[in-house]
Amino acid sequence: MKIFLIILSVLFVFCQSSFALTARDKRDQEDAQKKMDQLKQVLAKAAKSNIPSGSANIIATSNLSSDLLSPSTSDQANAPQQAAQAGVSSNTQNKAADTTNVLATANTPQPSLYDEAFSGVVGQLLPMTPDQIMKLREVFTASNQAAANPPGVPPKPTSTSLLVNLSPQAVAPVIRLGAGYITSLVFIDATGQPWPIAAYSVGDPAAFNIQWDRKGNTMLVQSATFYKRSNLAVILRDLNTPVMITLISGQEAVDYRVDLRIPGVGPNAVFIQNGIPDAVNPILFDVLNGIPPKGSKELKVSGGGITQAWLLNKKLYLRTNLTVTSPGWQATMSSIDGTHAYQLQPSPVILALQNGKDKILTLMIEGLE
Repeated sequence: MKIFLIILSVLFVFCQSSFALTARDKRDQEDAQKKMDQLKQVLAKAAKSNIPSGSANIIATSNLSSDLLSPSTSDQANAPQQAAQAGVSSNTQNKAADTTNVLATANTPQPSLYDEAFSGVVGQLLPMTPDQIMKLREVFTASNQAAANPPGVPPKPTSTSLLVNLSPQAVAPVIRLGAGYITSLVFIDATGQPWPIAAYSVGDPAAFNIQWDRKGNTMLVQSATFYKRSNLAVILRDLNTPVMITLISGQEAVDYRVDLRIPGVGPNAVFIQNGIPDAVNPILFDVLNGIPPKGSKELKVSGGGITQAWLLNKKLYLRTNLTVTSPGWQATMSSIDGTHAYQLQPSPVILALQNGKDKILTLMIEGLE
């Protein structure tokens, strides 16, 4: 009896279990059918939203796989639907952003093949911008200017006259030269006339460049370096004594022109009625160079010409480009440019010829009292 009851109990439990399994399977089938319906809806929405079928299939498959593998609870059953909706929304946003980028790219003009080739040629031929070219030219100009300018302060140009002393104890005249500058040496006699050069010789030919036309009285001297010293020997026509000159370069001043007055009468001398002028009168030499005699009084001159006058020790010193005819002068000295220096007795009126012609000018001297 007990055995029979036990068997009936086992059968009852088995039947109940079978019924429960059948009901559960049926419920699972219903849930699967719902999920398939939801998948169809997702695919339909994806098709309407132009989402690529591959992406929709991947989303749906991933959602379906997660639903099939997860336990069949109410929360888990709703998860696939929420995930599918989120995927559709995210894909829709991405699609809108891609559409915006495509439109922006379409509106932007794309360079053609010819434009790209032209840009490449311009870049190869002219790789720098206009601003870079201007900056490069400024740097190049500044560099050339710095290389061309000599160091220190540029030398001061001067023009002067020198009395040459040919005695053995005399100091040779000094000529100041500069690299890149030409100095002209003009040789004249006591009457102010040119004294032609016969020959010359320089101590350092590599450091000094000398030019002479082999017939005149002018010599051009140029220094080839900034700092160099040497000497020069010049032989004048019909003069047995050479004129010795010291050459120095790199000084604060450069002699552009130097008139070298030789104490003697050259082959081109002009003799005047009052005799030969005093060749070694230092006062007349200063007057001839426009230097007022020391301790003299300057006088006012009117009447024409370029004339200056000074009074010293009851002597009248006159510097003019005119030829004085009255009163008779006591001493005179002339330069090669036509300027004359006279020593006369003080007189308020002086007669002079303009350019050596017959036109007589009257010079009035004021301030003799």
